[in-house]
Amino acid sequence: MTAGSLPFGRVFGIPVRVSWSVVIVSTIGSFVVATNMLPRADADLKLWIRALLAVLAVALFLASILAHEFGHALAARRHGISTSSIRLWIFGGVAALSSVARSPRAEFQIAAAGPAVNGSLTLAFAGLAAVNRWAGGPGVLGLVFAGLAILNGLLTVTNLIPAAPLDGGRVLTSVLWHRTGRAEHARLISARCGLVLSASVISFGFVEMLRWGRPEGLYTIAIGAFLGVAARGDLNSAAIRRRLSDISVADILVSTPRAVHDSLSLAELHRLTPAGAPSRSLPVQRWEHETIGYVSTAAAESVAEPERSWTSVGRVMTRPDLVPRAWTTERLLDALERHGIAPPQILCIDPASGRTMGTVTPDQFRHLMIRPNLWGNDRATTRARPYRHTAVGGTEGSMGGRPLPELPPLGVRTDT
Repeated sequence: MTAGSLPFGRVFGIPVRVSWSVVIVSTIGSFVVATNMLPRADADLKLWIRALLAVLAVALFLASILAHEFGHALAARRHGISTSSIRLWIFGGVAALSSVARSPRAEFQIAAAGPAVNGSLTLAFAGLAAVNRWAGGPGVLGLVFAGLAILNGLLTVTNLIPAAPLDGGRVLTSVLWHRTGRAEHARLISARCGLVLSASVISFGFVEMLRWGRPEGLYTIAIGAFLGVAARGDLNSAAIRRRLSDISVADILVSTPRAVHDSLSLAELHRLTPAGAPSRSLPVQRWEHETIGYVSTAAAESVAEPERSWTSVGRVMTRPDLVPRAWTTERLLDALERHGIAPPQILCIDPASGRTMGTVTPDQFRHLMIRPNLWGNDRATTRARPYRHTAVGGTEGSMGGRPLPELPPLGVRTDT
């Protein structure tokens, strides 16, 4: 996300970065404004004054985009959601939020904050243009203020289109979420609207190029493609999160896995693991009934083969107090949001007794992380039965021996 961008310091404690694409486009934009637009208002204006006004206009427009993103970030902060960074790039700005909103109200307020900032700036710049005209100020200055008012007005209107990843899509999500009580279903509908919007924008870009002969159609097509990629990402995230929210930790845990001795070598552990079997988290014991740690069978794979024969399980195990924990009654989605998308292992604790009821590794829920089809519907493989393991290490439901898919990101929310 930060590759190819320049650090711009911190504002309100949030790192700001500017892409090189913004620098290039801003330079071109300043040149066009200084040599083409401003001379129409005052042909006698000196070049250095036109250049100064052009740079000021472009800088104020970029500041408007930055203010839009800070509207999201500061509204998110009010709801306990931090922002890791804000980045300006060729298609606008992105505020990377640490998590999704926890309520329809928070979703609405965070989404609406950006367009509200641009709406306020539209009125402010329009007011400055009116004051400049009333006071008999320079016509070029009034043109700059009027242009900024129009651009901020366009940002307000376009961002309120009800389709993800635009802010209007988040607003639509909040409304559907409030009406149905189903957050991920609402996000899925908004993402589908984003795919339709993407196809429409790309089609319009081709019309611009092929029918009207306007090269600007290429940029329109690029915007449509960006919207499509972002909407597809939101759709994947919503579909996967919907599956995870329907599954509890108890549904996928490995119940009472057999223990291994801490002196067991990784080579022996590897031989005890059936070829192609999903990884498991096993208790490590030194004396009977005394668990001193947990080890994932995948640990043997991470150690070079020549070293496995003399590396013991006790050397690579994780102490029980350092293994992430989850209640058996909680949603799998909540556990993963707390511990990350692919924790090596999780201890499953019964909330009533406080006893460890089993363990979970990413292989137990990997089938739930498969990306849906283009429209967000689940493929047949995502409905496969979750892995269930017996106390002696037997395995049911191997998904036909096919290789396990890579875990995709859950889609940490960003605002554009």
